[in-house]
Amino acid sequence: MWLWGLFLALAGGAYALRRRRAGLWRFVLPFLAGCTGLLGLGIAYGCYRWAPYSMGLGAPNISAAALDTFMCLSQGAFSMGATWTVIVLLCCAALGLAALARSRRKNVATRTLCAIGAALLLVLALAAGLLVFFSFSWCTSRRLF
Repeated sequence: MWLWGLFLALAGGAYALRRRRAGLWRFVLPFLAGCTGLLGLGIAYGCYRWAPYSMGLGAPNISAAALDTFMCLSQGAFSMGATWTVIVLLCCAALGLAALARSRRKNVATRTLCAIGAALLLVLALAAGLLVFFSFSWCTSRRLF
């Protein structure tokens, strides 16, 4: 539900900005909304496919690799959704700071600090994304267990 709420918020923001001259917001918000929707669908499908096996019913048409993937999607659903929300918020904050850094109304020191802050937020978002990728890869790897 959390990811669907985030999807609706991003899609609503993208819809509100579709005709305005909003710069990168017009492109970033639909992209983030699409990625959020795909992640939510992937987690929901993984939980759906893993549920019978987790209750001891067996999974007749699922390979072992796919079963591991579904297990990792369902067991890490909350942490993956929370980390994705943090990534989206960091990207939106970085985009806002980048817009402030490009404005002509502020002095040079403020614009420089906004640009540095935007870069740091993007680095944090990248680190969070790599953390999600590493944890999912660790979970699905057979050689590590």
